[in-house]
Amino acid sequence: MGFGFDTQVMKRIERFLVDYPIGHLHVVTGYTSMAGLAWLARKAAKRPVTVVIGDLRTGLDNFEARDAAEVVKFISRPDVRILNWYRTAKNQKGPAIAHSKMFAVEVPKGQPIAVLAGSANLTMTGLSANVETMVEAVQEDREAAFKQVLWLEKQGWDATDRIMKKARSKERETVGAGCLPALVSTPLAIVRFVAHGRFSVRRLR
Repeated sequence: MGFGFDTQVMKRIERFLVDYPIGHLHVVTGYTSMAGLAWLARKAAKRPVTVVIGDLRTGLDNFEARDAAEVVKFISRPDVRILNWYRTAKNQKGPAIAHSKMFAVEVPKGQPIAVLAGSANLTMTGLSANVETMVEAVQEDREAAFKQVLWLEKQGWDATDRIMKKARSKERETVGAGCLPALVSTPLAIVRFVAHGRFSVRRLR
């Protein structure tokens, strides 16, 4: 027996992007993952994208090399911006991190034509595993939500390099692991690493 509603907000977001295929896409999320960013890269296609992430301390440690490669290509584009927003002085009053979850389409500049808001983070858990809600805002709610999006973008700082380093670390791991299997599996050899990435092999007598 079904739930009577779609439990995967991924489909709702994809439908939103199909309904509004043209215009600058603005995304706000409390948390993200490399897989979530890779999914966004595929769905956003060639349109300009700005992403505001509230908390970068978690969610970007465990990921596949394929997702990392997609993210590197995506955030290297000149029309893609990745921003981070949180309050560093925790003893002060006010918001701690950007915890909103929104997808907004802007066209022409400064005017939102659609805003999808709800509870799902830009992670595969949020998009496809949890029971989440994303609904389209109307009229004054749409305007108010988009003002928040623009405010966060203005106050945030660039996080592209930080995510790029994370993604490229997987590339280095993959390359490093790929050069050794034949030697490691040879029972008659001892592999000894030396300077500059070279190694020597000494056979057992």
